[in-house]
Amino acid sequence: MIYNLQDKLPGKSAHLIMAPDHRVNSLTLEKVPPANAIKSAVLVLLVPSNDEWEVVLIKRNFYNGIHSGQVSFPGGKCDPDDIDITYTACREAFEELGIKREEIKIIGQLSRLYVPPSNYIIYPILAISLKRSEYNPDPREVAGYIHAPLSCFNPSLIIRSRVQAGPDQWIEAPSYVVDNHVIWGATAMIIAELYQVAAAEASTSFIKPYSSSSNPEI
Repeated sequence: MIYNLQDKLPGKSAHLIMAPDHRVNSLTLEKVPPANAIKSAVLVLLVPSNDEWEVVLIKRNFYNGIHSGQVSFPGGKCDPDDIDITYTACREAFEELGIKREEIKIIGQLSRLYVPPSNYIIYPILAISLKRSEYNPDPREVAGYIHAPLSCFNPSLIIRSRVQAGPDQWIEAPSYVVDNHVIWGATAMIIAELYQVAAAEASTSFIKPYSSSSNPEI
């Protein structure tokens, strides 16, 4: 079971693999996020499949904002009443997909990531699902969700895609493509670290799902 992740996280070296070109220099030089950065958290939820884990991602609705229509993890800004970042991630996952706290097990935290366009610091909370479920997306925020097998994020499958980084801004960036969904930016950077951690923890190329919901292991 992964509990003490911090000593083995690749952090920036993994994030740089999927960083858009314009972000590489600033990320390389970045020591700490700005003091006025907004804290947020996302739930990186692994769900058992037949022979590997799948990652739960959401497709955001289109709106007048910089992350409109993007694929991301369920998550959002920390509220003043949230007791910690784990609470934030779980609260947001419930609000966006109906994921219940008692149906998941928190197993650690991946490296934080600063996102300049939104001035957010993202804290990725890693969890496993205690059972496979169908979710109920909140139509106000979520257009749908994806179960993406971890094998889709093998570094050999990275491609460059033309993506929309703002209302009138298109760039090229490293990306993953899952069921015609292009995954790039902060979400792809977090996934790059997740894949490396999974590979390091496994005796094979990546982690295998547990055989019993009463004994989830990685």
